[in-house]
Amino acid sequence: MSASKDNASQPEQLLHYQLGKSLGEGGFGHVYQAWDAKLHRQVAIKYLKNIAASVDLMKEARLAASLQHAAFVKVHALEQTEDSQAIVMELVPGRTLRQVLETQTPSISHVIDIVLQVAQAMQEAHAAGLVHGDLKPSNLMQEPSGVVRILDFGLAIQADRDVTTSLVQSDPQGTIAYMAPEVLTGTSLRPSSDIYALGVILYEMLTGARPFANLSGLALAAALIQSNSDQWPWPDHLPQVLRQLVRAMTARQLEHRVASMQEVAHQCAQIAAIDAPSLNSGTFNLAALNLTLSTMPPQTNSTMSLKRVLQRWRMLFAILLTVAVLFGVWYSQPYWTQLRSSMAPYSEAREMQQGLEAFSNFDRFDMLNRAEQHFLKILEYSPQHAAAAASLSMVYSYRYLQDEENLYWLDKAQSLAQNAVKSNDFLALSHVANAKVLGLKDQFDAAFAEVERAIALDPNGVLALGVKSELLIRAQRADEALGFLKQAIQRFPSERLFADLMGQIYLLKSDYKAAEVAYGLSLQIKADGSAAYLGLADALMMQNRVEESLQTLRAGIKLKPGAELHKALGNSLFSRGDYVGAASAFESAVTAGKGNPDDYLAWAKLGDTMSWLPGKSDVAKTAYSRARNLLQPRMKNNPDDADLLSRMGLYTAKLGENAEAFMYIQKSLELAPNSAEVQFRAGVSLEMIDMRAPALVAIARAKELGYSVKSIESEPELVSLRRDPKYLR
Repeated sequence: MSASKDNASQPEQLLHYQLGKSLGEGGFGHVYQAWDAKLHRQVAIKYLKNIAASVDLMKEARLAASLQHAAFVKVHALEQTEDSQAIVMELVPGRTLRQVLETQTPSISHVIDIVLQVAQAMQEAHAAGLVHGDLKPSNLMQEPSGVVRILDFGLAIQADRDVTTSLVQSDPQGTIAYMAPEVLTGTSLRPSSDIYALGVILYEMLTGARPFANLSGLALAAALIQSNSDQWPWPDHLPQVLRQLVRAMTARQLEHRVASMQEVAHQCAQIAAIDAPSLNSGTFNLAALNLTLSTMPPQTNSTMSLKRVLQRWRMLFAILLTVAVLFGVWYSQPYWTQLRSSMAPYSEAREMQQGLEAFSNFDRFDMLNRAEQHFLKILEYSPQHAAAAASLSMVYSYRYLQDEENLYWLDKAQSLAQNAVKSNDFLALSHVANAKVLGLKDQFDAAFAEVERAIALDPNGVLALGVKSELLIRAQRADEALGFLKQAIQRFPSERLFADLMGQIYLLKSDYKAAEVAYGLSLQIKADGSAAYLGLADALMMQNRVEESLQTLRAGIKLKPGAELHKALGNSLFSRGDYVGAASAFESAVTAGKGNPDDYLAWAKLGDTMSWLPGKSDVAKTAYSRARNLLQPRMKNNPDDADLLSRMGLYTAKLGENAEAFMYIQKSLELAPNSAEVQFRAGVSLEMIDMRAPALVAIARAKELGYSVKSIESEPELVSLRRDPKYLR
């Protein structure tokens, strides 16, 4: 059944969305829960009504989608049928604030927490030039965890002095109670309008009723325009500081209203710092803690003796200390298991077992970190432990590959492997580790001798067979490696390592269908390998199956999130022009716990992505600064690496430090004049420091050396250069 404009009868289907229960109806449309049959997920769909044909909903959705704060409900898609428009959004669990207020009276601490969350989120929106324009309790959703989500931002507008009302809201009656007086009289929406609306919401949560609750329509509008919030009634028990905050947020005169959501959040954070029993006490002297707004006169009591002041502060300190201790006990609960583990007696066998289990997932950055900690602990107790030293050497060898072949890790790996062989020449793992290091140094004769020694000592050693396969691939003996791997898969059908390596060979041979089969086999054996998801995504992408490639990366992230998958997803989305999605992926790639905060390339890509988003220039600069800081120690070890120098020049140019950037660029060009990558980065950097003529030369040289024209045409910093007649010639 197709979508119907008649809200009296619920539609059953919209394109590939199977509609479920109704979630509510408002001024903008009717909202349904729905099942997305393509992506297999629950969503919310809003059928829009009262929408003018000229309204560009795509523009509004893109603006809202540029916001990264978790409070904003994500817009997945805009769908169009013959007779209806619909917005497909993230399905948020919980209840609206309107529903919450109808069933309970929140505590003051709860109220302040809600306002603080909204203010922090809206601060980001305002910084990006976006105004919500319809903040009200029914547009705020509280999840069971207490997190507040902001609804209907997909219908917000970009701040514009020529706009006088929402682009889509033709019937504002439902939101008059939360509209600022200046908006009711025809002034354009602006950040102060949202501050006013949030102030009214704060008032309603504190008092149990909105201002002029007995009025509606034009009568309500007239009352709001003609009155000031200092005339609104207040219960006697509420602290004065809360009244002052509401009045400052809802002042009729703009010059008297709180200037920004940042200030609202700051005031709420100060109030939230008070312990809950004191905050909810009507007699607690908040003024004594200097938490008043700048417009409040200081309150003093000249008759209070010094002794009474000290007694009160001692009591307050004792209360705060008790609360802090109790909070610490409660907050540490999730870590009790780890604490018990750390206090358990040391067991060499247990540490080795857990380290090897973590290392079996060496294609994931977080698991390498975990394995490293276990092996280091063994070496603390037994510095000559050959197995721990060899295992740690393997960890550092794979980290060398993950960290853009940083020689620091390879040197550490070599030292540990050599010590392992000296400590126990009859341990196969020692020779495997040494073979791995020698192979990475392209010393193939010595590497193959070592790995054959390991296989002779342990013919069924899967790790040794894997390293031999890697050596064959690195030595460009792909056909020999392929035959060797087919035999290994027959012998060890439950080991995904061999399927991953086979997929790698097929990718190198451009046999993408065979690579797809190999990586699919790996995921059948064990579905948590990053290498398999990355390889399968590459194979699908090379077959122009772009959506399947993206879904593969997302499936891997959902099952086992990691830095490698997040970065790959970011690169894919960036190449498609989905800069909002790419920014989110790169943020995860550099976030501790989700990714690798020490990956300078991921930070740089985050900076590149943020450069495309409105209002994110400061975030982009922060990312470039982080990338440069992470690059500096590596450059000290490799001062003549042209690739690193050109990257440093680019990041420095992005930060506006022209003289230093030019120094790095010049040196990189001297060291590698025939590198397409170096020439391209030099061209971008020179353009950014206002040196157009040499920039044109460098870009032309990059083209001659085979640099992708598509990449040049998509570089945002070269927009002006590409219009130059000299470039066009």
